[in-house]
Amino acid sequence: MAESETPDSWEELDEETGEAPDISNDAATDAADVETPDTADSSDDSYVDPEEAARPTSPPFDSQRRLSSDEESDTTVSESGESDGAMEDGDDSEISSVAKMCLRHLPADNYIKPQWVSLLHDFVDSELFIIDGDSLLLELLSEVNLDWVSGGQYLHFIFLLERFLHTFQQLGGIFHIVFFGDMRVLWAGCPSMSLAREVMILHLQQNTPYTVTTYIPSADSQDWIQYLQKNRPAFVALSDGNQNLPLGLPKDVVVAVFKTLFLHVLRGRVNCVFMSEIEHTATKAFGFYLEYYPHKMIKWLKTYSKYRNEGQHPSMLSVLQQNATEECTDAEQLRAKLLKVMSQGSSLPGGIRDIVVVVACSQVLEQPVLTAADPQVGQDIVRLFLLHVMLLRHLSLKQRAQRLRDLNKAPFSFPVELLSTVRDQVQVYMVDILNECSKLGYIGHEMDTKFLSDIMDGRLFLQLSYLFLDAHSRGQQSGNSCACLLSEDLCSELEELWAIVTDISQSELNPAIPVIVSPVGREDQLGDQLEQDADADGFSLPDKLKALRTNTKAAFFPVSNELVDAFAGSVNDCLPHLDRTDRQVTAAITENEDFDETYHWHSGKPLADDYDNTKDTFNLEQLPADKWERRMFLKGKQKFSRHMQSYGESLEGPGFRKVPIVVRQKADQKQEEKERKKKERQEMAKTAKQKTVKKSKKDLIIEARMKKEEEAKTSQMLQQWQTLKTSLKTSKAVKSIQELERFLERCNREQVPQVATQVQLAILQHLVDMWKEHCSKGGGKAGESGHPNMKTAVDIVKTVSDIVDKYGQHLDPQQRQELAGVLRLLGLSDMVPYILPEGGEGGLLADGSKTKKKPAEDLRKYSVQMSSNRFQLQHMGHLLKREGREDPDPRVPQFIPDTWQRELLDAVDNNESALIVAPTSSGKTYASYYCMEKVLRDGDDGVVVYVSPTKALVNQVAATVYARFSNKTMPDGMSVYGVFTRDYRHNALNCQILVTVPQCLEILLLAPHRQKWAQKIRYVIFDEVHCMGSEIGAEVWEHLLLLIPCPFLALSATISNPHDLQSWLQSAKDFQKQLDGQASRKNKAQPQSYNVRLVVYGERYSDLEKYIYLPCKDSPNSLVPMHPYSVLTLKQLQDNLDNPDGAFPRDLTLSPRETLQLYDTMTRVWPERDSLKALEADAYRDFATRDQLLITKAQARKYEADLKSELVMWLKEHQEQKVCSVIGVLKSHMERQQSTSAKEFDEKHCIDITGKTFLEDQTVDLLNKLKQEDKLPALVFSFDRGLIQKLVHIVDVKLSEMEMETRESLGVTQASIKKDLSMMRKVEKREKRVRDKDQKASGKNILEAKDVPDAEQVNQDAANMRRAFLKHSFVSEGLHSSEDLEKYQRRLNFLSDGHLLKRGIRRGIAYHHAGMNAKERQAVETMFRNKHLKVVVATTTLALGIHMPCKTVVFAGDSVYLDALEYRQMSGRAGRRGFDPVGNVVFFGLPRPKINRLLAANVPCLTGNYPLTSSLVLRLMLLTARGDDKTDAFNRALNLLKHPFLSHNKPHFQDQLQHHFLFSVQFLMRQGLLDLEGTPQGMAGLASHLHYHEPSNFVLVWLLQKGIFHKICVPKDDSSNEFSDEVLRQLVLILANLFGREFMPAFFTPETVKNMQQRKELSQSKLILEDLPELVSSSINEYNQQTRKLFHSYLCTVAEALAPRLGQETSLPASQIEFLSADTGVLSADSSQALLTKLQKSQIHYSVVSSFASLSGLDDDKLQESENMFESVRQGLYMDRDSAPVFPLMKHDRRGRRQYLNSYALDFFKHQCYQAIIDDNGLRTGFAYQALKDFNMTIKSIHTALEQLGYEEDNVVRAFKQLRQKYNEAFCNAFSYEK
Repeated sequence: MAESETPDSWEELDEETGEAPDISNDAATDAADVETPDTADSSDDSYVDPEEAARPTSPPFDSQRRLSSDEESDTTVSESGESDGAMEDGDDSEISSVAKMCLRHLPADNYIKPQWVSLLHDFVDSELFIIDGDSLLLELLSEVNLDWVSGGQYLHFIFLLERFLHTFQQLGGIFHIVFFGDMRVLWAGCPSMSLAREVMILHLQQNTPYTVTTYIPSADSQDWIQYLQKNRPAFVALSDGNQNLPLGLPKDVVVAVFKTLFLHVLRGRVNCVFMSEIEHTATKAFGFYLEYYPHKMIKWLKTYSKYRNEGQHPSMLSVLQQNATEECTDAEQLRAKLLKVMSQGSSLPGGIRDIVVVVACSQVLEQPVLTAADPQVGQDIVRLFLLHVMLLRHLSLKQRAQRLRDLNKAPFSFPVELLSTVRDQVQVYMVDILNECSKLGYIGHEMDTKFLSDIMDGRLFLQLSYLFLDAHSRGQQSGNSCACLLSEDLCSELEELWAIVTDISQSELNPAIPVIVSPVGREDQLGDQLEQDADADGFSLPDKLKALRTNTKAAFFPVSNELVDAFAGSVNDCLPHLDRTDRQVTAAITENEDFDETYHWHSGKPLADDYDNTKDTFNLEQLPADKWERRMFLKGKQKFSRHMQSYGESLEGPGFRKVPIVVRQKADQKQEEKERKKKERQEMAKTAKQKTVKKSKKDLIIEARMKKEEEAKTSQMLQQWQTLKTSLKTSKAVKSIQELERFLERCNREQVPQVATQVQLAILQHLVDMWKEHCSKGGGKAGESGHPNMKTAVDIVKTVSDIVDKYGQHLDPQQRQELAGVLRLLGLSDMVPYILPEGGEGGLLADGSKTKKKPAEDLRKYSVQMSSNRFQLQHMGHLLKREGREDPDPRVPQFIPDTWQRELLDAVDNNESALIVAPTSSGKTYASYYCMEKVLRDGDDGVVVYVSPTKALVNQVAATVYARFSNKTMPDGMSVYGVFTRDYRHNALNCQILVTVPQCLEILLLAPHRQKWAQKIRYVIFDEVHCMGSEIGAEVWEHLLLLIPCPFLALSATISNPHDLQSWLQSAKDFQKQLDGQASRKNKAQPQSYNVRLVVYGERYSDLEKYIYLPCKDSPNSLVPMHPYSVLTLKQLQDNLDNPDGAFPRDLTLSPRETLQLYDTMTRVWPERDSLKALEADAYRDFATRDQLLITKAQARKYEADLKSELVMWLKEHQEQKVCSVIGVLKSHMERQQSTSAKEFDEKHCIDITGKTFLEDQTVDLLNKLKQEDKLPALVFSFDRGLIQKLVHIVDVKLSEMEMETRESLGVTQASIKKDLSMMRKVEKREKRVRDKDQKASGKNILEAKDVPDAEQVNQDAANMRRAFLKHSFVSEGLHSSEDLEKYQRRLNFLSDGHLLKRGIRRGIAYHHAGMNAKERQAVETMFRNKHLKVVVATTTLALGIHMPCKTVVFAGDSVYLDALEYRQMSGRAGRRGFDPVGNVVFFGLPRPKINRLLAANVPCLTGNYPLTSSLVLRLMLLTARGDDKTDAFNRALNLLKHPFLSHNKPHFQDQLQHHFLFSVQFLMRQGLLDLEGTPQGMAGLASHLHYHEPSNFVLVWLLQKGIFHKICVPKDDSSNEFSDEVLRQLVLILANLFGREFMPAFFTPETVKNMQQRKELSQSKLILEDLPELVSSSINEYNQQTRKLFHSYLCTVAEALAPRLGQETSLPASQIEFLSADTGVLSADSSQALLTKLQKSQIHYSVVSSFASLSGLDDDKLQESENMFESVRQGLYMDRDSAPVFPLMKHDRRGRRQYLNSYALDFFKHQCYQAIIDDNGLRTGFAYQALKDFNMTIKSIHTALEQLGYEEDNVVRAFKQLRQKYNEAFCNAFSYEK
């Protein structure tokens, strides 16, 4: 859309852009954006309110309570949770009209597409994020457990604020809080909230370490843009504006304000996070994350800008400002009073709080509202307010936790409405006074700001008002004053405060005492009755409290179990238990028996585990009975074996030979080990002293014979060399060099260095000739920038270096002079001394002629125009020699391992465990295969388990193992390798090398009857072990590391804290050693070492060069080099200045070229710096003192480190400006070209260079550029599955068009093409016939190869066609029609010829993603490795460990899932060791801030996961109770429980784990899954079988036990076994609610969906999953009630157990401000007994609830019913949403808005259309497939389990069988699978 065609409304824009709503919460990492045209009705211009239509009818804790009471009130609450009259949505005022008009031009909620992600996964240590202060204020005030309607509970509010921020800080977040000045007007209509904003700002500034920014006037100001540019935040956390707060404004207004803020944030090109749905766990924070997409955001901004600018419409905030009341008109009066009070400020103990309150009270007393009424009443209320503030310093938090009395039902008559009036006016003046204090600079200097957080307590004010008014009404009758409630000290203190108020007030006031002066009427009978009720219902009686606590504790069942006693016995003994004969106990334990008797089930029957239920591929025990089927089965097995061999060989590379495996006897093993060590000692002895022993006659004869053979071989090779030289005289230089290099390889194999030296010199001569020719033709100086032939000069120097290093001892003086002449020719005379140590002016040039004095001009013509050191750093960085060992290791004949690799081999030899952290492509995986080989040689019983994170890597490793070790002869029934995944298994338990995924190994290790197999495991290899920090399945890795009974190898390239991980693993192994010693089960035949080695190697073998693709008309180079330090910021360097790991990010290393560029830049910025002179490349000490021709890589690294130190020194010397200049210069060229490129594409093509259109438009040009610069093969990574296929299609189409244009330019006609194709087919047939005859090697060939006409000679058009094809494809010449390619393509015969994959392969490009079947993926992988494909466009399927070596990795487009960890994994594919000396990383279509983040971010540290779930406890109890070896099972379970990684550095966390374990045991007993001995019973097998889906697995068991499914599963009639579609639909509905729980953002409501249906945005799906039937939901509510009650008891016991250590909660989380506890500062019982007694009667008692949350009236019972418990639990108790297995029928966000479930599973069952799931339900392609697959597998698992538990004719069993068949049929039809 052109800018002049900006739409008038969002409906018109949406209709044009064609974007369908995407409401996926958790898209798969390889997901695709599938967009469909939007047919929005542009006539519907009304804003759709995203607030849901229904909220819980009886919320657990009603935050909309009446002002005066905690009791039920007559005020009705609407369905939306809004009090009637709180907000007028239908307001027709000007403000409301402007809001509705504004919302028409703001993006509707269903077009905002956030993704549910881990927020801090990528941003730790790299940069900060921004929290919008007003959004945070809105979210906190909306917290359902915060009582704000009673006048404001400020201390609870500040507690929530600090807890939210402190949690982020503990998780590693770095953030700033920004308050925009113009947002202040939003809160002006509500005095308490306006005061909360001011208090929040001042408290954060004065009392916390957080950075708070308040100077930015608005989000559309230049200050905001500059702030973003300076800080470059990762994202901004803000609100969506939908709320129910009584702000005195229409809801549309608030939504419009925050939507506008949202757009202004996006205008700054910053990502957003919606604050309302943020959730925290022990180690992570999750939320809805919206990325900045320029294509979309620019259109949104243009639409809004047109509304504002062209329509002359004001902003929403400016309209509010115009309608707001004027600011304080009596500012001078306020200032005068403030100055007067400040003179007495030292006498006010409350600091700023007392000062603000007394001034505000004096102002209120002068208001007309009070003076017009009875002035005594007004003074009474002000004194009450002043009294309540004074008591805040004397009452403890427990005493302030009050249950409010109902002022509306009080036994006295008083104008209670004036209480809220006076309170509001006081708050208004408090805001003004705080602003004046800030202006005068008092805050933080002359005032104590400690009590800002507790500036007032609305609930306490109301409670004291009730008590004093009640006492005064009684006193009027008895003659006593209400002052008797106060002690003399309190009266004196109140009088002092009141005296100050009187002194600064301009009116006469009554004395402070009595507090109440005005008459108060009373109803005696009602008052007496209420007092009795209060006494009866109060919580002041200690005996009642004890009884209540006793009843709460008495809920625990007795349990006697060894594992329980060993792990948590001491805690369990302290708990009160019911008697074993108690009816409650026996009812729960015997419930399964009643169910079995009723329905004739066998629920206690052990179930087959997931291993038994997994499809077994090629099971020879189950051969088909039919002869033909058996033949086809065996043929398929043979075919599969051939494929595995071929696939494995492609992984191993050319020249691979299988490893011969011979089983060693035990004695042989010991002897072999002795021999190896003896040989090592002998070799060391030989090296230590020179051998002087006289040789024997036999030795002399042998030497003579060997010498003779070598001379003969040398003579033969010399003859061949002479022949070759003669044949190459007429050949071109390039072809000659190729022939010479092949001959050189042969010479090296034959070990004839004399000949090899001559060959190398000949190659050198050709290179020199080429250099001279290029320099002569090119004109200008050879060393000038951009010289096209510098590669030739590099090859020359490299060849000279190879000759000197390899054949130096065979060089004669003449040859050395020749080499020196070559270097002089290049102008590198400073390298000559390394060849001619004695110097010498004479010598020969490369052509053998005598040296002559040539003019200086001729020498400069061939010179590279730089010194040798600079030349090496600039052009030869990738060829610098890596320092390594040269002594071979007999254990590794294939190559010479480095020292750290030998350490790994030593660990395997010693049966030790090892944690290996080394960069990708460094060679760490080889130790894994050495370990496998060792176990295979040791015997036929030992097992090695290889654990891979993905199925793709499982297939690759299995093929490699097969290719390497399949020649080992195995006993009958045994196999070398096996595979076990959730989809299939093959020889899993009868193999020696099992390749599997973590979840499947956990199944085997926790299976009670697999222990015999587990004891055969000798080693477990964990590949990519950093996955234990991932978001899904991370805890399984942790479980495995603790469960395995053997040593392990844990491999990773991306672990930031390896020492922490190794320490934890060592502690677990030490405990295992202790247990093994006690059990006396140490395997003497296979002794295990319990030592865990840490091997860290940080040097990547190949450097990575980074580029950004920025095509520009004025620049020939579209691949712009990107210096790594250009992404740094001054702040980042300063923040890490004292970091032990250095100021620079750990992974941000430089190549030699980049190091030299850094030096040149530093010299340019500060040329007079003396210390830089010593760092000049030619003067650098380590370079000048080297002893070889070329600089080594280690010396280059040292040079880099010294330059880093110099730059850090600049920072320490406060030269920040110069450091900024260095960074600026490094990125200046890139920024200029990026600006130019962006401008060109925007002006000429209306394309944003970070959008999808740019990717589609430029992919071919980028690939051609890579081809031109010899940077292929390449992997192109994108997280959008749809995009990668589209890119392949675009490449194929464009290349085809370009090929046709080239053909036409060559004169190729369609007729000639047809003729040539026919002839080519004949030629190919003849060639094939010749090859077949040659292969048979029998008889005489009928047709000789020389008789076959060459294809290029058949017709010139054929040659031109071939030339055109090769020019416009990415295949290597001669490979596009090779036999190997045809063999691979035959595996794809099931695809049509026009299939995109086949068309792409023909062009040398293919795609790779998880949606492809195994044949397709493996064919692509194999062809890429064998160089038939040069380009593969892939998702993350190729990121983790897949062997796909390439020169270049391209990141195409941005994604929320592209983080620092993924970047390192993907970029690690480039420049792999042994393939390419340098790797290239190209950023294509990514925003600059994202690129900076990827490069600068450190990989997050591993912190562990919360280790316990009820399902895991059940599985452990099953293992220990039913295991074949109970001692071994017990030891492994105990090790798992005692050593979670999370508690390794937090030992106190173990206490909570013990309590949580006991809670889980109690929960399982109440569910009837464990008996009183902890033995599993009933449906424990079914619950364990579905452990992936906690708590849904327990709910399913509950519904079965309660007979719910038997009531639903009723056949059509008694004589039929069929069930109606309605029954099946109900089953799917229930299962979808249980197992298909994909939540949508809270702004998707039934009303939103209804409007989408009206606009025909939904074709077939209903989108929102309907609620469960009443029968089911009521039963689940019963389950939840029981679980919550038990969890409440658990929390109470934990709180009591930890109370001695935690103490009373009296300090705030971040500021650590202390408040009064129950033991300190309490009012004297003697002097204030009356007041204390009355407060104690209404005091709230609690143990779990936070003391600060109790100030809002929250107690333990209300907490038990609340969904949002995390924010209200006391500090020190860990809890998140998954702590209790409660099943929420309705999920609400932190503001109480319902989040609906996506109905994808039910919708698919109804319409069976996969595309509709993508288009309508908004699930992305990859995730939609996986979600439907998982749901289908869950149905299969449930049916399989039910078949084993129930009898065949049971209705539930038959119904699930029918459902399984029908759903599986729909799934197979949708994805073309065999049923």
